[in-house]
Amino acid sequence: MKRHWRGTLPAILVIALGVRSAAASVFPETEGNDSKAAANVVSGILAGDSITGTSTSSSGAGIDTFRVQTGALAPAIYRHRLTLTTAGTAGHTGSIRGLTQSAGVISATDTALQTSSSTTTPARFNQWYGFGSQEEIYYRVTGTSSTTMPYSATLTSEVIVPLDLGSIDVGSIAGGNLTITSVGQTGASQTDTDLVVLDSNFQGIAGYLNDDEIGPTAGSVLTRLFTPGVYYVAISNWNLANSLASPVDDDFRSGNVLDFAGAIADSSTTANLNVSFSINGGLGGNVPAALTKVGAFDIAFAKFTVVPEPATLSLLGFGVMALIRRRR
Repeated sequence: MKRHWRGTLPAILVIALGVRSAAASVFPETEGNDSKAAANVVSGILAGDSITGTSTSSSGAGIDTFRVQTGALAPAIYRHRLTLTTAGTAGHTGSIRGLTQSAGVISATDTALQTSSSTTTPARFNQWYGFGSQEEIYYRVTGTSSTTMPYSATLTSEVIVPLDLGSIDVGSIAGGNLTITSVGQTGASQTDTDLVVLDSNFQGIAGYLNDDEIGPTAGSVLTRLFTPGVYYVAISNWNLANSLASPVDDDFRSGNVLDFAGAIADSSTTANLNVSFSINGGLGGNVPAALTKVGAFDIAFAKFTVVPEPATLSLLGFGVMALIRRRR
């Protein structure tokens, strides 16, 4: 597949990722690309680049499927959007593809994890989050009998700064377990939340995710061992997905997942949702995280650092023990 030459990116584009470069690349579709197996590979797409094609059908040979890989960026949290436009009759639909899951077992069955909407602002966009490591997704465009003019799906990207919760000391907690929960944290009504924990390299940790608590609400509860280090919590409403299967202590284990490791996405267009949570445990008690899902498909992020028992407390304990021994 032909890719237009890209010159050196201007410094302003590196900082303001949503600005279109004069050297933006265009990735045209090539038929047939109506399935994941036949998907056009779009490699190294960056903000300002676009995917183009023509689709006049919602099924069969008229649909266009792309395996989209973002370009390498500095490590950070990036919100990526592909927005569909056309010079002709509007009516295309974009979707981020995924796989189904049942009882925590991921299948090989293709499904729409996220579908664009004509009522969002901007209309007909799809959105996912990456971390600068050339994450991949499957993206599909369908049309109608009226969408005879070519479409363009243009990428914009924005750096998202997580809420920094500071340090949490697990030295006083048996086993180093912390509980992350949205139950009772989202105001007058309980938001149906999903959460995923990422490590210091923004990689999802197997088993460190929760859709619903095993209990009376659709809030999330996750109790796990946290060794010293930096962690990120990604939280939104149903369906928040990466490529990891639901763990056995999740009450809902049938959410769709993404095909590839690294990226993370949400399927809901609901906006202005309270998705606050707290971290319970460690010295200092509860650590609250006040977060809002602002727009369609948005995911909120928080960062925290787990630290061992402070050296001053360890030395104090050692001194007390030494004094006890001398008195014996």
